[in-house]
Amino acid sequence: MYMKKFILISLLYLLTLSAMSQKVHVQVIKSEKVPVTKWQVLDEQNKVVADGNNYSTGDSLTFSLEANTKYSLKISVSESYKKDTTLYLLLLEHEPIILINSDLGQGDHFFPFFTGTRTRETKITGGISSVISDFPWQVYYISGNFRCGGSIISPDWVVTAAHCTRDDSGNPIPVASMSVKVGSNNPGDNANLNNTVDGKRYFVSQVIVHEGYNSQTLLNDIALLKIAGPIDFPDAVPIKRVSPFDVTEGAIIPGVMSWVTGWGKVSVTPSLLPTMLQKVQLPIVSNIQAQAVWGPIPATDLMAGFLNGNIDACSGDSGGPLVVPVLGEYKLAGIVSWGSQNCNTYGAYTRVSDFDTWISTNTLLPKSFVPPAPVGDSVICNGVLSSQYSITDQPSASSFEWKLFPADAGVITGNTASASVIWNLAKTGQVAVMVRVTINNILSDWSYLHVNIVINTRLLSQSDDTSVCAGQPVSLKVVAEGNNLTYKWSQNGQVVQTGTSNQISYLSSSLSNSGTYICEISGLCGTISSIPVTLTVHPLTKITFISPDIKVPFGNDITLAVKSEGYNLTYQWVKDGQLLVNRNNSNLLLQNVNATDIGLYQTIVNGECGTKTSDTIYVYVMKENSSVQNEVFVWPTITINSFNVALSNNSPYTIMIFNQMGKLVKEQVNCLFQTSIDMNGMAQGIYIVRVFNNNFNNTFKLFKK
Repeated sequence: MYMKKFILISLLYLLTLSAMSQKVHVQVIKSEKVPVTKWQVLDEQNKVVADGNNYSTGDSLTFSLEANTKYSLKISVSESYKKDTTLYLLLLEHEPIILINSDLGQGDHFFPFFTGTRTRETKITGGISSVISDFPWQVYYISGNFRCGGSIISPDWVVTAAHCTRDDSGNPIPVASMSVKVGSNNPGDNANLNNTVDGKRYFVSQVIVHEGYNSQTLLNDIALLKIAGPIDFPDAVPIKRVSPFDVTEGAIIPGVMSWVTGWGKVSVTPSLLPTMLQKVQLPIVSNIQAQAVWGPIPATDLMAGFLNGNIDACSGDSGGPLVVPVLGEYKLAGIVSWGSQNCNTYGAYTRVSDFDTWISTNTLLPKSFVPPAPVGDSVICNGVLSSQYSITDQPSASSFEWKLFPADAGVITGNTASASVIWNLAKTGQVAVMVRVTINNILSDWSYLHVNIVINTRLLSQSDDTSVCAGQPVSLKVVAEGNNLTYKWSQNGQVVQTGTSNQISYLSSSLSNSGTYICEISGLCGTISSIPVTLTVHPLTKITFISPDIKVPFGNDITLAVKSEGYNLTYQWVKDGQLLVNRNNSNLLLQNVNATDIGLYQTIVNGECGTKTSDTIYVYVMKENSSVQNEVFVWPTITINSFNVALSNNSPYTIMIFNQMGKLVKEQVNCLFQTSIDMNGMAQGIYIVRVFNNNFNNTFKLFKK
């Protein structure tokens, strides 16, 4: 619907540009219906700053980016999808600015966006009061019974919306009933229309409506007003138009913050008009994103606003300007065209850059032209004193004008096709070297070269000496600053990794990864090396040898031994499951052995990289002069609580205990090596102990005290 009936600005939060160092929140949401796509966010050097390819389908990823910086969302599509399928949504500070649907086709696709920043103001609902001196191109357009806005593009011409020149039936409004008031803060009071103290009124002598204007779709919603002028009044100056060249440089990509001004409604219900010029800041959004609200959108429309913000152009603002910053000055990017009756969602603005030739043809104003871009270093290392820039020779040029943006980047001098820059050594970041020429008395638009003044390659931090156990993951890392950095990792003087990764990692480290590492960091502004760092991969604790079972005669000495590998090893010997006190060496010496030394021995090896327990060693102390193959030894034969049985080999055996009456009182089967028999609870007296298996049968007399 027409914005002249429904248009201006209700504002919850006024958004103003903030410092370049500020961070903004960006969120990329991937549809669950789209499993076979990938996305990345690239900076102006095409370096990946966010990568969603490692995240699951349907996940959303939120991250921070530098404010007021250009980026691109790269979408890689590997298969075709059903029409009208949503693939991705990109949000800036929780507001959607880019919606990507399935009409992309296969391949890689790039969607530029700008991280415009905003601060919150809550002065007047829908907008805040301004002064005409801040927006001196704004005019108040009287068209019969209608009130619209417009923009001065030359002393003789104003541009506005085509629908502002038509009545409710679509018929042309007589030119005689048209006028504009310039330089006024409050031109809406009829009594002030001819007041020259607050502005000046000019009549319209001619109206040119675009021949392709469609009153139903509002396609080509643009018109030119020839002023019976020329306009000559304070706070009434022309504004430059966004050119096709500016568009290619990203002047109106999603996320760019625009200003919309006018005297339309500040409240829909109740209906209220302002007494001062109003302004509101709105982000540019993609047309596809706005289609989520409006459906198909005319190709000549530029969309801006918030999805549910109550911040919008409103009734009375039609034809007014939407301006965007371009290298330190505002340019006209849009003309208020149509939007919501409630002024609470995305609004449409005629895309001025699409009509550059049409405007020049009909007004005889010079068509915007741009000289060749300056040639010179696009990357300057911090500390470089001066640089030279030039453009290709322009034989017809009568003058050349050079400047830097921002101005504090340095001093530029030159009045020919060449210029010299003396850089401000304290300056870093994005700078533009700009030039424009005058040819046939026509001043060109600025052409420019983006220059990045970057800090010298510098090491900020690095990993300390590191030790890990074999098999564990390990990473060594350096943190550096500079431009276009690459990293070359060396181990013991041999290059092992090169590329853009600032860390070297081993998922499962091995002993061969041990060594001294150095990282050489190279950038456009120097090469530095890290301090050598030592990576030590310790072997896992491992037992490689344990003494075999042993038979030893009474009174001899024996040594049990274990051999092992590992780091920082300690030992603990165990007999029959009990820790042996002060037996903490790899060798265990048993001196003058007797029956009490019979048993199962093993050692526990503990190291930085694990703990291992050895197999058992069976030590059997033989009777003197014994030559029996299956020798059985029982001790003590006089006991209070228990006694022990030991066999000289590893054959299983059975123990039976009989009292003096020949009655079996205890039995234990499948005994191995040494066995301890509990006698508690048994009466005092003499017992017969029988120890046997298929190969032997021995009996012993035992006295229980």
